[in-house]
Amino acid sequence: MPASTLGQRGPTEHHRREQIIEQANTHFRLYGYRKTSVASLAKSIGVSSAYLYRFFDSKQAIGQAICHSVLKGMHVQLQQIVEGDLPPIERLRHFIETACTLSLELFLQEGRMQEVVIEALQNNWTTVDQHREDLLTQITALVRAGRESGDFERRTPLDEVVQGILFALTACLHPVLLEIHPPEKTRQGLLVVTQLILRSLMP
Repeated sequence: MPASTLGQRGPTEHHRREQIIEQANTHFRLYGYRKTSVASLAKSIGVSSAYLYRFFDSKQAIGQAICHSVLKGMHVQLQQIVEGDLPPIERLRHFIETACTLSLELFLQEGRMQEVVIEALQNNWTTVDQHREDLLTQITALVRAGRESGDFERRTPLDEVVQGILFALTACLHPVLLEIHPPEKTRQGLLVVTQLILRSLMP
């Protein structure tokens, strides 16, 4: 079952469901996820709790839908880089920079959206697993392209390289770790990490 439909009820394609997700997204950004109840969310949207339960079986289901939506937006932008025309080295560099920038914007600048993502991490929502799998798939495509072009080494098993890159980027992608340093310091650190990654991939 797709992460986007977990805990959802009724027709998958329903304009009212999308409106609820959009309005709930705005509400969570303003007031936070943890302090919001289904009743208060329903009131802010202008419907009854019973009406919300026609589409979602819990607040978590609404949170999952929002989390899926915002992370999907991130992956769409990253996929454009993966499929771009730049040389593999530049695509990987641009991918890393963009992933960090989007994470900073989403987790630190988008109101209290960070609460939803942290809740997802702490409770092992499937949206988080899908987010990680999507990143691994995209990084795999970039590294494979670099190997095929002769820009990257081929000795190390591909899965080890991809896992290592994602692990090295954790500090720039994790909402809690992003709070440790000011954004500018995070970006400076990312430049160093990016150079280390690219040097390690040289033939």
